[in-house]
Amino acid sequence: MPAERKRSVNMDEKDVFAFSSKEKEKEREAERRPASARDKPKDEAKMSGKKDGGKEEKRKRLEEEKKKKEEKERRKKEEEKQKAEEEQKKKEEEEKRQQEEQERKLQEEEAKRQREEEAALLKEKEEGHQLHQEAWERHQCRKELRHKNQNAQEGRPEEAFFSRLDSSLKKNTAFVKKLRTLTEQQRDSLSNDFSSLNLSKYIGEAVSSVVEAKLKISDVGCAVHLCSLFHQRYAEFAPLLLQAWKKHFEARKEDKAPNVSKLRTDLRFIAELTIVGLFTDKEGLSLIYEQLKNIIGTDRETHTHVSVVISFCKHCGDDIAGLVPRKVKLAAEKFGLGFPPSEIISTEKQQPFQNLLREYFTSLTKHLKKDHRELQNIERQNRRILHSKGELSEDRHKQYEEFATSYQKLLANTQSLADLLDENMPDLPQDKTVQEEHGPGIDIFTPGKPGEYDLEGGIWEDEDARNFYENLVDLKAFVPAILFKDNEKSGQGKDKDDAKDGREAKDSASTTEELELELEALDIADEPLELEGVDEVENEELAKKLLDEQEQEDEEANTGSHLKLIVDAFIQQLPNCVNRDLIDKAAMDFCMNMNTKSNRRKLVRALFTVPRQRLDLLPFYSRLVATLHPCMSDVAEDLCSMLKGDFRFHIRKKDQINIETKNKTVRFIGELAKFKMFSKTDTLHCLK
Repeated sequence: MPAERKRSVNMDEKDVFAFSSKEKEKEREAERRPASARDKPKDEAKMSGKKDGGKEEKRKRLEEEKKKKEEKERRKKEEEKQKAEEEQKKKEEEEKRQQEEQERKLQEEEAKRQREEEAALLKEKEEGHQLHQEAWERHQCRKELRHKNQNAQEGRPEEAFFSRLDSSLKKNTAFVKKLRTLTEQQRDSLSNDFSSLNLSKYIGEAVSSVVEAKLKISDVGCAVHLCSLFHQRYAEFAPLLLQAWKKHFEARKEDKAPNVSKLRTDLRFIAELTIVGLFTDKEGLSLIYEQLKNIIGTDRETHTHVSVVISFCKHCGDDIAGLVPRKVKLAAEKFGLGFPPSEIISTEKQQPFQNLLREYFTSLTKHLKKDHRELQNIERQNRRILHSKGELSEDRHKQYEEFATSYQKLLANTQSLADLLDENMPDLPQDKTVQEEHGPGIDIFTPGKPGEYDLEGGIWEDEDARNFYENLVDLKAFVPAILFKDNEKSGQGKDKDDAKDGREAKDSASTTEELELELEALDIADEPLELEGVDEVENEELAKKLLDEQEQEDEEANTGSHLKLIVDAFIQQLPNCVNRDLIDKAAMDFCMNMNTKSNRRKLVRALFTVPRQRLDLLPFYSRLVATLHPCMSDVAEDLCSMLKGDFRFHIRKKDQINIETKNKTVRFIGELAKFKMFSKTDTLHCLK
């Protein structure tokens, strides 16, 4: 009990002590709490001050950064603006400089153009004045000389005058010989010699020398001067000279290829003699007109003598024909120059010459247009050949160059004559090769079609090619009709049977298909043939046909072994027929000695099985077929059918092998088409 009491007292003491310690802690906390409450406003004030200071600094810092950024942007904008202004200024300066440079160039070009125009105008003016001066000098000289010659009878010396002159044979004959080779440089020396010589007995020789003299155009003036001296002194000179010229021109008519240079000088010579009054107008103009008409009449197609006509118009056209060249007319209008009138010969006498010359000019323009078209055709064909083959043959290139040179010469002559006659040049349209822009196309040659094939050679490259394909031997003219009579009868009988029986016509229409099957059965190209698609009926017909042919061959072999040997030898020799004469001879030989149905079949097979490497034989084999066609048409028909079958066979296979065999078939069809053995319809069908 005392122990329990003691433990309870201890417990109470512990509780009192614990309570008192708690009270003390509460008091201490109460004492501490007021102190912290008093310090709290101060701490808060300090913290708020610090916060306000940080915000202010941050705000100031942001403002400074913003100002710096704005300043930087402002500087950047100012720099960009300054740079843009500088670039704009440079650009404006460059544009201004370029504009000034362009204006300077334009001014220089304008000044250069003006200088060129002034120089051209000055040159044209000088040429116009020179033409004007030459025309007046020539007109005055001709007029004075004409007056002297027309009044020569009054001023001719008497007989006593000739006695004082030198009549020695040596000097007179030497002078006459000099007349054959006279030149303009000898005018003074010959005039002096003439004045000191008595040529009364040498007039005939002098006339012959003058007519036969080989003069140049520049020497005609000297010859006219000497003839005038002769006429003014010797009365018989002019009639003898006129008679000599007539004989000379009569003899020239027989000359098929006259000397153009001699013709040119002679025509001008007699024209000048007529103008200066050595011949009367009636005699001289009739002689000139006759010669000019002969020259133009024989030259309306070829125009090889156009230089003669141009020379005549240039030197004598103003007085003889009253021509006023366009150059002279323009100079007179532009510079106010007065050219001499054409008063030596009346207008009525000039009109026939004008008509004749204008007719010649019309024919010349037609020739020019024709050559222009032909040149364009040649150029078009050359472009196609270059496009397809890549090069032109040497002969074709040479032919083109020669034709182009000839055309340019003809064009220049036409322009010269047009200026002299004051006529306009014809329109020469340029070729619009629309088809060439899209590549070469396909055209079918139609004989007589104008335009592209309007050439002498037509579609052929040259005359030899045309003769090879068009000029065939007419076997009916050499071979007796009895040798191909059976073929004609069989053809007629076949036509009658076709007319009577429509079913047979249907069978004949299917001949092509049967021959195709026969072709596939033949071992001709070392190819694996595919016959799985052939039905049993066609196989039976083909087998029957081949058996019939084999029986016929066996029968002929038994009855005519000699003929069989001849045919075999003929077929073996066919590859050696590599020219036109040999193949024509072979055709005649076959028709004369081997014309039977089975032999024709053998020939067709031999032609069809030509080695694929021997493409050179195809034109000759095609010519053989075309030559035999009038006498044995079945050769061409069977061969064409076999070729069509072979072509279709290769088309159906659609493989990329046996290229040489395919090429041979196509080339063979093309060669037969050239000889018109292969129809155009079938040819185009194959091409399609």
